[in-house]
Amino acid sequence: LDLVVHWMEDQNYNTLTDGDEETKEDFQGKSTPHFEIQFSFLLRCCVTVALGSLLLGYDLGIISGAIVPIQKHFGLSNFEVEVLTSSITFASIIGSFVAGTVADQLGRKFGLLSAALLFLGGSIGMGLSNSFGELVAWRLFTGIGVGIGLVICPMYCAELSPRRMRGALTSFNEMFINVGIPIAYLANLLLQGLKDDWRWMLLSGTLPAGALFIATLFLPESPRWLLKRNRHEEAQKIVRHLISTDEDPALARRVTTQMMHDMKQDMQEDAVRWVDLFKQNRKVLAIGMAFAAIQQLVGCDAILFYSAITFKEHGVSEKLALVFVLVLGLCKLAFTILASMVVDQKSVGRRKPLLIGGVGWSTFIHPLLALAS
Repeated sequence: LDLVVHWMEDQNYNTLTDGDEETKEDFQGKSTPHFEIQFSFLLRCCVTVALGSLLLGYDLGIISGAIVPIQKHFGLSNFEVEVLTSSITFASIIGSFVAGTVADQLGRKFGLLSAALLFLGGSIGMGLSNSFGELVAWRLFTGIGVGIGLVICPMYCAELSPRRMRGALTSFNEMFINVGIPIAYLANLLLQGLKDDWRWMLLSGTLPAGALFIATLFLPESPRWLLKRNRHEEAQKIVRHLISTDEDPALARRVTTQMMHDMKQDMQEDAVRWVDLFKQNRKVLAIGMAFAAIQQLVGCDAILFYSAITFKEHGVSEKLALVFVLVLGLCKLAFTILASMVVDQKSVGRRKPLLIGGVGWSTFIHPLLALAS
């Protein structure tokens, strides 16, 4: 966290310029003054909710290492292996739809607690399963928790973060998915060789889920959700924590009032119906949905799911295969960090990394995979 804080300070996140979003006219026709952000509080909150995204990455990594001994233990066919690995993805779709209702009705904090409990219970159930059917059922159960966590993480970060840091902090969602993958690979490597090692691998998912549950107990509720519930004093108190304690009290009050006004204004602008998505900007919606689909169809998740099996089928020992998979996860994490550091730079932006990644997949990665097979 200290490294993240220093990097953000180096990027001048605490300095407002004439072109920044918060220097525009506010509700009184004045400019929002420069203020220092309480980084320790903000990052603690965002890292806590990002653990919800880490659960998906952890499951992706764990099943990659556990699938080899699971297939051997239950004598699964290739089709059954595919059903087992992909079942959590289907369940997460259900969880993502449920997440909106849970977050709106019961709060973002309750939603994260629910995700942690579902993942915790699912990990225990998978580790104690005695049949293929039980494994699939518990993975579906776990997937609902994963879907809830994936929705609430960026939602909470966006609602809590000041505007000038919103893009950086909402990227924690993708960042922590890729943090969870190598952590799970390392757990697989350490647990491989134990009696019924696949059970211990799956049971290890209780650790990140338990960490999320405990950390969320100390997490403040989203100020925007509190405003929706007309709990203005509680919301104002949380917003005040975002401002450094070293700031002048009068300045802190003015900034707090402005931020509260911005939240109310955003809530009014966000009051749209599902059908409105298809009435306006349909072209933008179609492009966004196409990107989301293509990102999966290129085969990234397939490589994560079946990397250990692929290495083993090419003559690599199970232990060494897990080492190779760990290196793969660390490379993925490294380039995710690199991308998150450059996408906000004007000289780079979002489009260039997207083009580079697309050309890389089509020109190098897919042909190499075809030759290797």
